[in-house]
Parts: sequence; structure tokens; C-alpha cells
Amino acid sequence: MKHINLKIEGDHESGFFSIFLVEIERNEMSIPIFLTSEQTNLGLEDPEEPFEPIMELLNILLDSGFSIHQTIEIVNGDESDEHLEFVQNFNNKIDKGWVSEIQPINIKFSNVEDPENSNIELESVGGSLYTIYTETNDMSPVEMANKLKIIFSPK
Repeated sequence: MKHINLKIEGDHESGFFSIFLVEIERNEMSIPIFLTSEQTNLGLEDPEEPFEPIMELLNILLDSGFSIHQTIEIVNGDESDEHLEFVQNFNNKIDKGWVSEIQPINIKFSNVEDPENSNIELESVGGSLYTIYTETNDMSPVEMANKLKIIFSPK
């Protein structure tokens, strides 16, 4: 099985974890994915589902045969018992991929006529979908897609 390192950054305050950045890394190549405020707010709707904003991304990786080594980085935290328990439960966690062989991840642009002004859509063979909104990233959508292809490569 192939491993993907996933660094998840966010704030943990008043019992809620709000994710604003996910960094995907494999074979010393990484790419940051900045979440939109709408995505971040999904994690604030239910404290029992703090990873809701990236759940489909996690499903795509696991469905495609990648094991995920997840680390949590709290940028702003209240150091409450809930905060410390959250880090203890979810930092340095490994989830095994659901299949033994790497499956292809479909990477496409939301606007095929104009990829440079497009978001990136990821889809697993199992049908999980996740949209990477590219407006806040320093890389162009084409650069991001090319980097993702290398990171998700079966080699």
C-alpha cells in the first residue's frame, strides 16, 4: 500500500475544530489545499463530525488504496480539555486504504474550456467526489492538477 501524509491545520476553540488548510504530501512532494469559508463552516455545524469539510477527500484517498498518515496542527486553540483530547484522538493517526492496489483518481477541471480559471474536481473509482477551490492558492489550477497527478501516481 502507498502512504499519503495529510497535515490538517485549523483552530480548536469552544469545542469545535475548524479546518482551513490541508496539505497532501507523498514522496517529498506536497500541495496545500485551502478550504473556502463554506467548507470550513461544515465542520462547525456538528462537533461530532469535525472532518466533514474534507470527508470526501479522505474517502477518495482511502477508496483509491492510499493509507493516510494524518497529523493535526492547531493554529489557534483554547488548550481546553476538549482541545487536548481532540489532538490526542486525531493527531498522528493512520487509516489503511480500502483496497490493496492503487486505483486511479480522476482529476478534471470544472471549466474545461478555461482550466486556468477553474476549480479542480477529484473523483475516485468508487464515486466519491471532492472539489478543490483554487482561487486562494498561489499555484495555478493547471500547476495544481499536474502536481496532484504526480502525488496520486501509482508509482
